Amino acid sequence: MTATDDEPVRAVYVILTHAGWKQVQRLAAAILRSSPRSRVLIAHDARAEQFPAFVDDPRIVVYTHGLPSDWGSWELVEATLRAFSRARELFDPALVTLITGADYPARSLAEWEREAVSAEGWVGTASPLEYTPRWGRARGVGDDRLTRYTMRWYRPFWSGWVTSAPRWWVRLRWAAALRLEPAFGVRDVTRGRGIHYGIARAPACFSPERPCYFGGQTLAVRRVELDRLLDEDFAPGSPLRRVYRRTMIPDESALQTALAWRSAPAQLPPVSYMRWDETVDQCVVWTATDFDEIRASRSPFCRKVDPERSDELLSLLDELI
Repeated sequence: MTATDDEPVRAVYVILTHAGWKQVQRLAAAILRSSPRSRVLIAHDARAEQFPAFVDDPRIVVYTHGLPSDWGSWELVEATLRAFSRARELFDPALVTLITGADYPARSLAEWEREAVSAEGWVGTASPLEYTPRWGRARGVGDDRLTRYTMRWYRPFWSGWVTSAPRWWVRLRWAAALRLEPAFGVRDVTRGRGIHYGIARAPACFSPERPCYFGGQTLAVRRVELDRLLDEDFAPGSPLRRVYRRTMIPDESALQTALAWRSAPAQLPPVSYMRWDETVDQCVVWTATDFDEIRASRSPFCRKVDPERSDELLSLLDELI
């Protein structure tokens, strides 16, 4: 499938989402206005909301991946890989960009695509995680998000029918996790599947030469990186696939680690410009008062937008792109 009869598709935008069809439609339309040579693949799980199987615009493909893509789950990465594979099969693009339904274009995408395709590397963020756990009551040194990926995590078998644990058990498990930190962990994914128990991997799956990376969930890969992700790094049975299937919140590390092992991100702004609100542990919702800040970021998208609270901002961005 091509952009015109004699012009190949340059970019595919994969929108990974689960609800909000009206806003996703607006997002897809904005992308295509800003980049006539692009295509949009909407990947969703059809659990919270049913999307139409077909839309009038042939440049938009609605794809139901059918995976229970809860927040922080491996299925989010699996759904991304399946959507990437489908985008490659359908469109044979030079560039694939992963965004969410809460993103919105913040500059000319056609201009940005030229920069991304010619850049020396993928577009995104990746920082190596370093953490040294300790035995006893003293916490380890560094960023303990690393244990999300160095341990093998499991949901307890009773999680489906026990809604709350006794207080003594809650105190016991957190005390055990603190004292046995190098070998045992407990994490509560409050926005996802709840309590998980972790066991340290032996041998270790990361090293100083090949560290574990943490990065933003939105990213863009050129064809060479796309092929490596699908055919090598996360091919069926690959070591990275086996490791990350039992990790916590792998969509913030799996693809980023594989990509960063081969090359650093390009010297370009992140795919999505966002600001984190520590008080609510979520992205700030952008409004019209943030327009100048968003425009100055030079990122191709901004996140997070809300159909109602961000409506005036979206109208301003429509004029910009």
